[in-house]
Amino acid sequence: MEIKNNNPFEIKTPETNSAEDILELFVDVFPDFWQVKETGHTFLNGPRGSGKSMMFRYMMPDCQMLKTGSKACDLDYFAVYVGIKQTNINNTDLERLSNHATLIINEHLLSTFVIANVLGSIRQTFNDDLNDYTEEIRRFYRDTFVEVVVQSGYEGGIEKDCDGCEGNNLFLRMINVVESMEKECKKYCNRLALNRDLATPYTGALTDFVDFVSPIITGLKQISLFPQGKPFYILIDDAGYLNLAQTKVLNTWVSYRSTKDICLKISAQLDYKTHLTANDKRIEAPHDYSEINISTVYSSKTSDYNDRIKEIVRKRLEKYLNLKIEPEMFFPQDEEQEAAINAIAKKLAEDNYDPERPYASGDAARRYARPDFIKDLQKNHKSGATYSYAGFDQLVAISSGIIRYFLAPAQEMFSVMVAKNPNTEIREITPGVQDEVIKRYSDNFLQGQFDEIRKDQGVKNFTLEKADKLYNLVDSLGELFHVILVSNASERRVFSVALTDSPDEELYEILDKCEHYGYIHKRTIGNKEGTGRNRMYVLSRVLSPHFKLDPMSFAGYKFMDSATLKIALTSKKKFLQAMSKGIAQDTPAQPTLFDNPDFESND
Repeated sequence: MEIKNNNPFEIKTPETNSAEDILELFVDVFPDFWQVKETGHTFLNGPRGSGKSMMFRYMMPDCQMLKTGSKACDLDYFAVYVGIKQTNINNTDLERLSNHATLIINEHLLSTFVIANVLGSIRQTFNDDLNDYTEEIRRFYRDTFVEVVVQSGYEGGIEKDCDGCEGNNLFLRMINVVESMEKECKKYCNRLALNRDLATPYTGALTDFVDFVSPIITGLKQISLFPQGKPFYILIDDAGYLNLAQTKVLNTWVSYRSTKDICLKISAQLDYKTHLTANDKRIEAPHDYSEINISTVYSSKTSDYNDRIKEIVRKRLEKYLNLKIEPEMFFPQDEEQEAAINAIAKKLAEDNYDPERPYASGDAARRYARPDFIKDLQKNHKSGATYSYAGFDQLVAISSGIIRYFLAPAQEMFSVMVAKNPNTEIREITPGVQDEVIKRYSDNFLQGQFDEIRKDQGVKNFTLEKADKLYNLVDSLGELFHVILVSNASERRVFSVALTDSPDEELYEILDKCEHYGYIHKRTIGNKEGTGRNRMYVLSRVLSPHFKLDPMSFAGYKFMDSATLKIALTSKKKFLQAMSKGIAQDTPAQPTLFDNPDFESND
């Protein structure tokens, strides 16, 4: 009998999943998910693969109706999805126009794109069910839609008579009109690019939020299909793909605080270009919007990320493999290694027993057992033994709070197991396969992605020299943390640096790029004097296997000034030399390693 092993960890774009699939697979990985669902504008920031699009898909009406068993009109909110990533409205040639003209044209492009997607999302969700609301849709079409289109200056022709049209066809007609308005402007952009003549006049329609987007959404809300008196959410995904002018336009929309009728939920991959409006006024939280940084949410002390990943794995194993087992059984740890670490922990507990300090033995075992094991392996490296990163808990820790960083290597692990056992049902991923794949994934995360960064050198002034400095910085930090791990320092599980002063422009830019590519996460921590907070930069635990680090905990951090950290941009050797004295002395002047940093300790 043929064995079918459907890969339970296959990564699909949420838009391609049915409502049934989304409901079966969705796990609320956001402790602050309630905040996204609340009335008001919200920015959702997080790296690629952190679950932003999945959450938006879950918020759409087909999923919510299936979840609650309610009709659309009875939902607590109505959400439509607008994905920016697949659009081509980001036209750089418009930047050659005057600032005012650029903003006007870009607002028209964004307005028509958003409304076309809103209408398309509604039609795709309800299809022929729209025919049940034909009379109301006709009234909206005649009294609102036709009116705002004519006022925009559109001369492409619009049929005012709709008596013979049903609701579904009327939505299709409106979509075609709005797309025509958008295409008309795109043709102008193309002519501008070809002619290079800034005097080329634009004679087409012009739309904006106040006179186009807002009245259309407000008019749609009156149709009894939609929940009355409830918020209407526009889920704008991957907003980092907007150009600078469009980003300013979107911020201007946020500044209108039109949350009574329209709430904008905006996601970006840590690449949102600005929070300035078209008038160069800054929108600010919490006055204009609320903000969620997924990296901060995931790695806060109260994060339930491990439990949430467990639930994701349980659901996938049951759905695709009909397996009802705990994730720890499907991703078993290296038992021989864990036994050796436990033996070290037991001895450390015995050696550090102090009846007057009952916590000391357990603290020593927790702090030093795994680092001592890794240190011993390094001393005896000629034996060929290496540290194994197998085991569910380690894989979750390595994922560093990003769901994709767990699912992507798990998908490859499963494929390797199927290739090795083609006629066998896969009931677990062996420790050897786990370790092999996660080490390869970690290496590629740094080196493979860096190769792509080098290819992109010169893009937006990020030169090859800066790209090399970025690599040097990450490489130097990883090496520093490994040196500390295998040293005799009192705290060896270090993954972070805290700056005692502000970085200069060059260092700040490179640290910002490191965060964008997922190599580090930004935090803050109380300074030594207790009078303020310092910047903290946490190395992504995805890099643990690459640098031979312990991913299970990173309670420790090193204070340094920005001048010292800047040495790492050009010379790892000099940077490690500069830091070596502090490592050897392990000076007690450094604050306690558990001084309430804004990230978790897994202890």
